[in-house]
Amino acid sequence: MDVEQTGAAAPDNAWKQVVASLADAGRLEVLARVVTEGPAEAVLSTDERRRLAPLLAAGVVVRDDAGFLRAAPERFAALLASAPTPRPTGPERFLVDGRLLRPPKRLRDRELVVRFLAAQVLPLEEPVTELTLTKRLAACAADPVSLRRAMVDAGLVHRTRDGAEYWRTVVTEFDDV
Repeated sequence: MDVEQTGAAAPDNAWKQVVASLADAGRLEVLARVVTEGPAEAVLSTDERRRLAPLLAAGVVVRDDAGFLRAAPERFAALLASAPTPRPTGPERFLVDGRLLRPPKRLRDRELVVRFLAAQVLPLEEPVTELTLTKRLAACAADPVSLRRAMVDAGLVHRTRDGAEYWRTVVTEFDDV
């Protein structure tokens, strides 16, 4: 049963209607009776039918084809599925689908992202070729060459004089040490 069929609130506020329908001890008693007995609406008292109305409107309780009442756990599952995921707070907040599309504007944020990505693509003391490092960075950044340069400039990554090999020597806050 979808939101429109239950007469529930708009999807972004639907959780409020569900919570409000459960915020009354009498309605919880009616819900408990529905869960344990699955009664027909006709056998409920007038007071119980009055308390049932918000539960039906919120989609917490539904009528089956035979007119019997049942709890609707799928309503809670739908609310959980539509809940927004929390926004990342660390350097991941600058990545889109795991990729750095453009560097952050603030210097402190750029440095944070460079340290984070360095720890992601280059284990400590593991020499790799320039091509290997560039390919690894290309998987997580739109501009791998600039990112590689930023890692060298920050002192996180060292390279041979001819630039053929790169390795990381600095431990960051993102390393499991």
